[in-house]
Amino acid sequence: MLRRALAPVLLALVAGACAFPVEGDFAGRRLDPRLNPATTIVIIHNHGFSSAQAGTYRPVTPPILKMAADRNPDVVVFSQVRNTTSLTAVDHSAYIESAVAHFHRERGVPLENIILAGQSCGGWGSLQAVAFTYPTVGGVLGFAPACHGKLPHSTAVRERRAQEIAHLGERLRAPGAIFLYEGDSYYTLAEWDGFESRIDGRVPELRVERVSRARVLELCARCGADSHGAYWDERFASAFFESHVQALIERVRARIRAPTATP
Repeated sequence: MLRRALAPVLLALVAGACAFPVEGDFAGRRLDPRLNPATTIVIIHNHGFSSAQAGTYRPVTPPILKMAADRNPDVVVFSQVRNTTSLTAVDHSAYIESAVAHFHRERGVPLENIILAGQSCGGWGSLQAVAFTYPTVGGVLGFAPACHGKLPHSTAVRERRAQEIAHLGERLRAPGAIFLYEGDSYYTLAEWDGFESRIDGRVPELRVERVSRARVLELCARCGADSHGAYWDERFASAFFESHVQALIERVRARIRAPTATP
């Protein structure tokens, strides 16, 4: 039933090594032949993942990314879904990499015009995809990036996560923002302390935004028990859109226009 519902927006399988299906829909404006892909910015959004919702996800765009499409005529937002019953952390990044490959190879969008964005496992997969496969994309936005289950974590998971965050700090080159919330049930803010020291001075346009618990409660009506879903609130979007999302869009747009700019 889900496959039939999504059939109109089912994108083709990407050829070659990327064997994951690319499914989803655009938030309003679509990438069609009337838009020049060389001058269009594509934001690929990926949701989090819950085994209880596996196989039933629909393409939904959070307010902070919907604003990107509404306010920028050269921006399209594609909300990808990953509808399978079981996914590893590696699978999440593989799905996202397939989407990047589709828009780049099949639709002609330069890698530098693509911004990856995601929440929870979608945010973690976006960071992984940028760090290890597509370092030249235009930017990345990670909202509460985590894909290791709820706290408390076992010693083995804590050690693996610390190592993975360290590797991200060593490999990430793209500009953008990582949003971390105090009071999140999937990670602690302290886990990212080493990450910030690794990127300090090397990736100046990658911002780590730590949002206090009090600030989360100001910006998210549904976050009384857990900060994890803060980016779904319109107030969160209003607070961070201009300074983080629009600023990243402007940076990508400036690069697009630079080759044809008058000296």
